[in-house]
Amino acid sequence: MELNEIIEKLKYYTPELPREAIKEALEHKEEITPKLLEMLEYTKENLEEIYNEEDEFFGYTYAYFLLAELKEQKAFPYLIDLLNKDEEIVEYILGDDYPGNLPRLLASTYNGDDNALFNIIENNETNEFVRCSTLQTFAILYLYEIKDRKFLVTYLKKLLDERNKEDNSYLYEEIIEEVCHLKLTELAEDVNKIMYIIENEEEREELKEELTNGKEINKNIYPFKPFYEYIYNTIGIMEEWECFNYIEDEEFENSDDYKICQYIIQKREERFVDTKIDIGRNDLCYCGSGKKYKKCCINKSNNDDLDKLNLIDQFVCKAEWYLKREKDKKGSYLLRIAWFDVQDICKRNNIKSISEYDEKYEGYDSLLNWIQDYEDILAMSDEESKLYERLELWNTIEEIFNLDNEDELYWKERAVREKANTEFRLGNEEKATKMIEDYLKIRPEWVWGYVEMADWYDNKRDLKHYNLEKAKEILLKAEGVKNIEEIDAVFERLWSIYKKLGDENNTKIYATKIGVRSSK
Repeated sequence: MELNEIIEKLKYYTPELPREAIKEALEHKEEITPKLLEMLEYTKENLEEIYNEEDEFFGYTYAYFLLAELKEQKAFPYLIDLLNKDEEIVEYILGDDYPGNLPRLLASTYNGDDNALFNIIENNETNEFVRCSTLQTFAILYLYEIKDRKFLVTYLKKLLDERNKEDNSYLYEEIIEEVCHLKLTELAEDVNKIMYIIENEEEREELKEELTNGKEINKNIYPFKPFYEYIYNTIGIMEEWECFNYIEDEEFENSDDYKICQYIIQKREERFVDTKIDIGRNDLCYCGSGKKYKKCCINKSNNDDLDKLNLIDQFVCKAEWYLKREKDKKGSYLLRIAWFDVQDICKRNNIKSISEYDEKYEGYDSLLNWIQDYEDILAMSDEESKLYERLELWNTIEEIFNLDNEDELYWKERAVREKANTEFRLGNEEKATKMIEDYLKIRPEWVWGYVEMADWYDNKRDLKHYNLEKAKEILLKAEGVKNIEEIDAVFERLWSIYKKLGDENNTKIYATKIGVRSSK
């Protein structure tokens, strides 16, 4: 694609995302950069006409994100200039989800001008969300080691010391979150003094725990990914935007899946409205917390979770609609959002198992089903970010649900196996092996622990670890365990390994054990 053709395709809005033009632009950094900067200059000079829709120019959208992905520092002053405009203009130019993208855009194009960022953060006349997003830029720069810990701690301390006691704006909530997420323990005393400005008690406790739990920051999992990282995938970001999904949304809303989902939501709303709680103040609370009703949910509306449950159904329905069309990326994105809402509901209502959730909140699809779909998508991916997302999923399942309960043995062992598998694929072989072996000390008859480890070394896709002798050694150890469960799984894999090794004698022996005819 010629340079002029790329530029023409990026000047104006089209219902479909111009993926090829974006890809071509990224492949021609030297030639495209001046043209993209010209787009930002044009936007600056014609901002009023663009905002009032007298000029249909849309190129600023692509220019900001592409220049950020290309780490072009000359784009930074244009962003700063924009942020000094009214918030309505900022939202119009960067999109209504700008608070999530703005820190990443600023960090990706950062040119060292701290004062430009200070002036926005410290200006009480500037929109709160713009101030918060600008502050988060320094957190991203800290994580990328552009700014050191001393700089960040000193600046946040300055903001806290200069705070007006009556000022409970979102900026200070943002400071609390940055301190806790980044484990800036030097500021623990300072943020504890203003922790009250976060109204939700549960959120306050979670932040305190995050600050003091001693765990190391993992930049590969939520909340750091993707909110605390550079812009690196313009297409991946934009393809989620509503403006590029109108055609797809219309098709979905005409589908039977959508109509069924809406029917289920309508019935739930009718049920919630009609439901009345007949319970005494001193009775045990209906939520299962074990507390008396008067000390638990007495002030809680029965409809508190309704909106979240409806959103979960909508996300799950559309996700499964995407999965049927082999659009796994979009499907997994929606399931991830749905899972965050499920976590909130379970924590608030003391739900301790997946089956309990499904019994209490019957929806479009059971959590048992769609959480498995989400896990399957993550398990099939070799992307490092997806593997970390998979670890996060299982860690959260273990955190929320009581997997030590005998009834949850299946999920407990799934968690051990899937987490170990993920650690192995991330290159942490020793850690993965220890996870399995530690559990086998508790339940040595658990065949799938041995099978899991053997499969790591019987996989030609991973030539670095491909080692049939090691896989055989693990399985032979399993065969010698007294009362081991489902021994046929061991026999089948040993038969396959001996066959690959060309050991005809043992191939025949294990063929007999599993009832198949050995062949040369």
